[in-house]
Amino acid sequence: MIEILLKNKRFHKVQSVDELPLSDLDFHVMQFLDYGDSEINWLEKNYGLDFTIMKHFEDIEISSHFLENQNQAAFHFSFPCYNGDKKIIEEPIFIIISQSGLFLFSSSNLDNFLNKMYLNKFKSLRELDESKDILEFQFSFISDYFADTTENLARKIKILANTILIEKQFSNNEMDSITEYNFSNMLVKELLIETTRVFRLYIKSNWAQKMGLKENIRLDLNDLTVVSDYIQFNFDRLDDLKENISNKIDLEQNHIFKMLTVVTVCISLPTLIAGVYGMNFEKMPELETSYGYPIALIAMLCSSILPFIYFKRKKWL
Repeated sequence: MIEILLKNKRFHKVQSVDELPLSDLDFHVMQFLDYGDSEINWLEKNYGLDFTIMKHFEDIEISSHFLENQNQAAFHFSFPCYNGDKKIIEEPIFIIISQSGLFLFSSSNLDNFLNKMYLNKFKSLRELDESKDILEFQFSFISDYFADTTENLARKIKILANTILIEKQFSNNEMDSITEYNFSNMLVKELLIETTRVFRLYIKSNWAQKMGLKENIRLDLNDLTVVSDYIQFNFDRLDDLKENISNKIDLEQNHIFKMLTVVTVCISLPTLIAGVYGMNFEKMPELETSYGYPIALIAMLCSSILPFIYFKRKKWL
């Protein structure tokens, strides 16, 4: 699918490039969803775009995230978003700015997710008149998006913390949630670092000088720095939760060991007495007395009750 924002403020939507009248396209933004080779070839032929960055975006070199030449500047960003299972994954998005206009490339899953979160996004785009303003809007949107994603994740972590710390309840589900949130927070942090690197590279580029967006990008970088600090706070809170749960587990284990110790002592002493009088030696004076049996029972009973009273006073029970 192709969505086009024309300079006359109207939106044009088609399913393939075969439906596009090239001569009549006076546009600001052209967005391609679930694009394929036919769309890439059409853009290369009609607009002379270079798609090197899209072919190598999985490489670790910085050129796979930002690449410029005399005709265009190309960006690769990865957005953290929720999939159908409500788990955070990363989705790539590409931006190419040229003299012809702004070109966006993403998946329909990411686009639908963004449309649900930001209902007024396209309405805001309609109000912009220049490609410079639209590009600056995209950069500001990226920094706001990371802030919103981090805030959403922080809210979930806070709810989990209330369950564990205030309600004093935790189970395997809470431990799984901590692991999941820690992974999600780490993914957001990784993608934020990549985004920050792209912004810094763009500030130093010729295209930033040409479009005059350096100061705007610096403001976005300041916002991303604040978001990064908040992500670190999420890590600290998750670490505190894991430590709190570990301490609770240690306390419960200590309590169990104390109970086992009390039970062991209360059972071992009567067992010792029973073992002594079960040796069946011929000369055991107590076996010949009339009250030998009740005396042995009373001794075993006292040997189990007295340790219980002792540990009770020591507050082991």
